Amino acid sequence: MPGPMGEPGDYKVTSKSAFSAARSISSFPRRDQPVRFERIITNPNGHYENRYGRFTCRVPGTYYFTYHISSRGNLCLSIKKGRGSSRGDRVVTFCDFVQSSFQVTTGGVVLKMAMNESVWLEPTEKNSLVGLEGADSIFSGFLIFPEV
Repeated sequence: MPGPMGEPGDYKVTSKSAFSAARSISSFPRRDQPVRFERIITNPNGHYENRYGRFTCRVPGTYYFTYHISSRGNLCLSIKKGRGSSRGDRVVTFCDFVQSSFQVTTGGVVLKMAMNESVWLEPTEKNSLVGLEGADSIFSGFLIFPEV
């Protein structure tokens, strides 16, 4: 037996935020600086700023962020969170160690985000991140559910 009908709603009014960007710059990013993923794959609301390599929250809620990075050797990346142009706080760091060969490193995290908080990736001294044709590096994130 079905339950009572719910209140009418409009699925098109729901809050949305998502992005995916790739890095095609062949030089290594600077240590302790946000990694720039300059080639936008999708960014319908403009919440990812490819000039600075940062996602800035415009819809408070819970998000999932992930990356898939091609590298030529040892690589350690931190996912950082902060406000404005701050140095931010390290949320998690992932490291993979390999010598003289390509590898793909992946990491992800679920974060509660407030309005105007930013998330970005930052390499440590173990930095062999590359952006080459056929060896893409991407950074993506999306809203799981908005704050109510």
